[in-house]
Formats: sequence, structure tokens, C-alpha cells
Amino acid sequence: GVGDNVDNWDDAAVRKLLKLDGGKGAAEALVAVAAIGGEGGAALSRRFGPSSPTIHFLVQALISATPQQRRQFLSFVTSVPIATPGRIEVVPIVSPSGEFMPMNDPTCLPRANTCARRLYLPKFETQKSFDEVLWAVVREECRFKGFYEWRGS
Repeated sequence: GVGDNVDNWDDAAVRKLLKLDGGKGAAEALVAVAAIGGEGGAALSRRFGPSSPTIHFLVQALISATPQQRRQFLSFVTSVPIATPGRIEVVPIVSPSGEFMPMNDPTCLPRANTCARRLYLPKFETQKSFDEVLWAVVREECRFKGFYEWRGS
């Protein structure tokens, strides 16, 4: 084995993998945007809380996933199919005014910045819709190595 224990992920292991508070990077982003005269402070400072339904859906999806799906998820978010040191920052997709964008069309799909270990998620209403969209995006991104344009299901 590779020693990253993805075969045995439970609620605690998945939550330990996630970074929800934004941390130092969020403060730096706010300063950088302000320095160039930009707005967006509300958008950049918004975060999902640990009890957010969307975070619950993410945790449940990863607990229910097969080891192969977990590795595909890690590859999607970090470009490495194993759990490596560092946490994955989960960031909501928000409007310029800071409102969480709902998952309702292909312009608001989950996406990732692998260099920053950052997962961007819209707001989801049900576990079923979360699972359908997340795993479709992850599967196709892994299949096409990140150069895939999703056109819906």
C-alpha cells in the first residue's frame, strides 16, 4: 500500500483532510484584491462552515466512495492520486456580492486548483445531485486529464 489509508476513510479522516476556514491564503487574497482596487471582499471571505449541507454532502460522498473514486478525487483536487501532507481547501463558488451560487447549470460546476489544493463547489440541495455532479466531473476530468469540457449529463 501507499500508506495513505484511503481504503479506510471515515467521517473523521475525511474532515481532517478538508480545510474550511480559508486560513492565511484567504487573508492574502483579500489584501491582493484590495491592492489592485478590486471589490469582491465579501465573495472572497465567504466560506462553507463545518455543518454546511454542501460539506456534509462532500464528506458523505467520500465516505461512500470506492478507493478508486477516492483516488480519482485526490487526483482531481491535487493532481496526485494519494493523500499527501496538507489539507484541501474547500471554497464556495459565489457571486460578486458574496452569495453562494447554486448548482444549476454547467457554468457553476465543481472545479479545482491543483497547485493550491483548492476545491471550488457551488451550493447543493441534495446528496443525490451532489453525488451525480461531483462524480461525473471527477470521472471525466481524470479520463481527459483536465482538458475536458463538460456538456451536461
